[in-house]
Amino acid sequence: MKIIADYDGSSIDILKNNQEANSIELSLKKENGKYSQYYNFIIENNESKEGSIFIHNIKLSKYYDKDSIYLPYFKTNQKWERIKKEQFNVSGDKLQIRIAPMQKGEISLVPRYTQEDLNKFIQTIKQHSFIKIKEDIVTKIEIGEQTNPSIFIIGRQHPGETLSSFFIEGMINSIIENKLYEKYHFILYPIVNTIGVKTGCHRYVNGIDFNRSWSNKNPPKEIKYLKEELSAYNIKYFIDVHNDEITPIDYIRANGNFYKNQIADLKILKSMSPVYRLIRGIIKQGKIVDVHSKTAREYVRKKYKCTSILIELSMNSEDVLCKNKGYNFIKELCDKSR
Repeated sequence: MKIIADYDGSSIDILKNNQEANSIELSLKKENGKYSQYYNFIIENNESKEGSIFIHNIKLSKYYDKDSIYLPYFKTNQKWERIKKEQFNVSGDKLQIRIAPMQKGEISLVPRYTQEDLNKFIQTIKQHSFIKIKEDIVTKIEIGEQTNPSIFIIGRQHPGETLSSFFIEGMINSIIENKLYEKYHFILYPIVNTIGVKTGCHRYVNGIDFNRSWSNKNPPKEIKYLKEELSAYNIKYFIDVHNDEITPIDYIRANGNFYKNQIADLKILKSMSPVYRLIRGIIKQGKIVDVHSKTAREYVRKKYKCTSILIELSMNSEDVLCKNKGYNFIKELCDKSR
């Protein structure tokens, strides 16, 4: 068997290739001194017998939770599908994935989405006169007139949380098809952490968590750019889209009286207190959460006094489903706000 992991968004370390047993030992990559959770690679089994992939250090991931071991995806014929349960096994500190004879494809914790995918999507929408595309430090998609109230949307502060980019694609399709740009002005950044996405990081780049750098004196250039951009608009809503590695539901956290129970099948949860966040981090992930650092949502809420929304998509979600959720969410949000 053969492993390929030298393309944008790939992430895995190769430990040993046992050709006689047709098996390959792999390991999650490390970032910020801890094992990542995101993994992505291409497998080619050119043998007439079944092969096995073993991914080590799963339980040493900073984001490991015994209740959130999800079936990864296998991409063949340009379509992402969950690996079948009979192909997947967890034993000790490693995952085993069985590869059928003569089978080839891309394996990923969540469907890969890179700058190339965003560029392909932009080609399908850029013909509209009400859309402006700006290639800068991060790609900016602007829809509608600035004289309308602005909705500022970002995704992929954490590179491995790829479902957020699919969700934002769905939002953009909805904005166009439902003519939401006639009432609102949208500024969207589907991929904020461009370097991390390219290099296959999960959460950190050079030891920095973008989402917790907003109150830093010297944040990454991408965050500095976004902060400068925010000051140019009259922000009604700020929306930051993520994946939650643990919670099995899609949910929203927002300030103020942001509806009651749910919007477009996303459950609305109360914001966590610093003490609760600290306890949750220790119990669920065995880590100490820095409760004093402000996230993007918290920073923008305080500075601009707008409705600041965090969207967390569960790892249970799928790429197509996330597009549909994004489509429905932004439509319902705009309809209810009129």
